[in-house]
Amino acid sequence: MDFSALILSILEIAAIVPIGFFCLLIFDRDSVIPKPWSLWLYSGIFLSLSAIGGYLRVLFKFNVNMIILAVTFATIAYVLLMLKTAKLKILYIFTSGGAVSSSLRLYGYLLEAYLNSNKTFVDNLGWGLLLRWVITAAFIVLFALMIKKIRWLMYESDIDNLWKVLWLVPLIFDVANMMTVPHDFSLMRLGRVGQIYTTIVTTLVIMQLVFHAMLYTIAKNLADKVRINEEARLLSMQASQYQKLQKHIETTSKLRHDFKHMAHTASTLAKEGNTEALVELLGGYGELVDSAHSRMVFTKNSALNALMCFCYENAIQHNINCDWQIRLPEKPGISDVDLCTIVGNLLENAIHAATEAKDDNKYINFKADMEDNGEIYIVSTNGFSGHIEKHKDKYLSTKSFGSGIGIESVKSTVRRYNGYSNFYNDDRTFFVDIMLKI
Repeated sequence: MDFSALILSILEIAAIVPIGFFCLLIFDRDSVIPKPWSLWLYSGIFLSLSAIGGYLRVLFKFNVNMIILAVTFATIAYVLLMLKTAKLKILYIFTSGGAVSSSLRLYGYLLEAYLNSNKTFVDNLGWGLLLRWVITAAFIVLFALMIKKIRWLMYESDIDNLWKVLWLVPLIFDVANMMTVPHDFSLMRLGRVGQIYTTIVTTLVIMQLVFHAMLYTIAKNLADKVRINEEARLLSMQASQYQKLQKHIETTSKLRHDFKHMAHTASTLAKEGNTEALVELLGGYGELVDSAHSRMVFTKNSALNALMCFCYENAIQHNINCDWQIRLPEKPGISDVDLCTIVGNLLENAIHAATEAKDDNKYINFKADMEDNGEIYIVSTNGFSGHIEKHKDKYLSTKSFGSGIGIESVKSTVRRYNGYSNFYNDDRTFFVDIMLKI
């Protein structure tokens, strides 16, 4: 047995292994088994498969491309089995890694073509394979530097509806790379063929990197736009509550100013024995005092309280019974924008649903609490008409202008805090359970 050929074959087949590692590391929070176990199990299985594939190629002259294809499908199956993440996101990462790997393979072929023009692409490659692994190591370092951004794109960006198309783009690059594999290395030395081939391969690599960079930039800009809109909405609500607070201050100031006149009048009526007029005066003044102190205070967090007051007034205007309890500190450890994004979307959806419910089912129960361990729990139940629209397990908006974006925004924000969210319903009630790890 030619051991050098065996080692080269194993290394060529094992070049697919890092792609699976990328998937497992990016989506590690969704692993069905502990991450270390998953990574060690993956390493053992696929390094063994690479060794077996190398033996089959050297001893039985199996086609290396068929072996690589088999290992690739096995890798995809393992990753899909071990991760609970949306399958299209996994396919996007996998096909992206595959496209990069196939591009590096082309550079290896190109180097071998210049060094050994008498070889064909099915021969064992030495220096070309070394170049491929050196560039792979560079990409692994780049991946380590970019993993936070990649995780953000996978977990926190609001482009879930696009993954069904996005994963096909790197797949197209992968197919294009396979179509450019040279069948005769001697052709690389004819005229400018080698130069043109190098340009084509490099252009494909640059196009891949530009595509991924553009995707991240667009997703980031969309997220920033959503955040700015949420901040603007929050500021609008705070401005509305500030105006009401100013009115409240002016009213109480007037009451304090008028109190001495009321006291003098009451004293005069008491001396005259006009109890009927005295009772009427005190009753009227009591109503004014009650009205002046009717401002709701749900929480010490001013941003959240402004939002709650705004939503509460909206609910009361629609004759919705509200039982809302907020037991959160003034600074709960989550940004005001994120907290108000979650609560605002939940209450907005609940109010819209309860408005369309029958009179005996118009209610919203909403509770938010923080445990000693720093976890925030939010529970909401509300009545609704019984009409619900879902696609698979995803709720769709019943608003004529919406598409369920509110719920997806809540889920995205919850994922950012490594939390948990569950939305479900029966015939009359819609339920929401949320946990945030602060």
